[in-house]
Amino acid sequence: MRVARVAGAPPAWDGRLRLGAGYDSNALLESNPDQAQSATVSYNGEAAIGWRPIANERDFVKATGTIGYDRRPGLDDLDTTKFALGVSGARQNDEITTGGSLSAARYWLDGDGAAAELRGGVSLGWLRTSSADLLALELALIHFNEANDDLQGVEGLFNLGHADDRSGTLTALAWRHWWRLGDGSRIEGAVRSGRFFANSEIENYALIQPWVAVRFKPEGWDLQAKASVEGRVYDAERTPGDGAENTIIGALSASADRRLGHSLWLGAYAALSARDSTYDERDYERWQVGARLTWTIASEE
Repeated sequence: MRVARVAGAPPAWDGRLRLGAGYDSNALLESNPDQAQSATVSYNGEAAIGWRPIANERDFVKATGTIGYDRRPGLDDLDTTKFALGVSGARQNDEITTGGSLSAARYWLDGDGAAAELRGGVSLGWLRTSSADLLALELALIHFNEANDDLQGVEGLFNLGHADDRSGTLTALAWRHWWRLGDGSRIEGAVRSGRFFANSEIENYALIQPWVAVRFKPEGWDLQAKASVEGRVYDAERTPGDGAENTIIGALSASADRRLGHSLWLGAYAALSARDSTYDERDYERWQVGARLTWTIASEE
């Protein structure tokens, strides 16, 4: 959610179309990164539209709709379709910005309904000349379909089917601080802590996740990078006698986008991630690289 006061009148509606291609070294998150079936090229596309029925210096409300598709020729079972709707809003008071959001998303794997989530949040923001802070509380209901569900296409949109053991409720509290550098550039430090309550005790965990991120916007460029570490402590043993699982997940990502014209951007991205678990079979290493073309459009202000 934003914490800055609106600078001028934003457009009533906007849209984005993004097309990309890349390579994923371990899309299945397997513990043995040398297995050939873990690696695949990928092609993706996403279209999004936003509408602001209210937008002024003190208040805004925005509704969004997104549809996306990821194609993995080497792993057809992981071809992913996403459809999401959301609404967010904020009010700028004299010293504090209050905000809220609600979104729903549905995912299909190879045409079958695979997962869904309903996510909401509230926030308080403090804006200063050279910095800003945001305190946010989030609640998410996460649904994973059982493997034997056969909910294809539109049926999978309106019928969620049966929830498997990984499904549950996530609650988390996050604090984020921005050092504002001007012209949209910033440095961010943040920490997030929460609890996941799953249908099965072995999937329950507590988490803490600090991260740092930077964004620089020199003329005609958008440069971003982020480093995060997430620690999880699970409630129960996966294998009797081996103890409850402890996990650390580290991630690095970077991207660079160059404006080609008024509304066209060409970019590249790279990401590294790894999981270190007390259960060795749940470890993984993964890297991803790719390029993307983004086209944006907005109504006249």
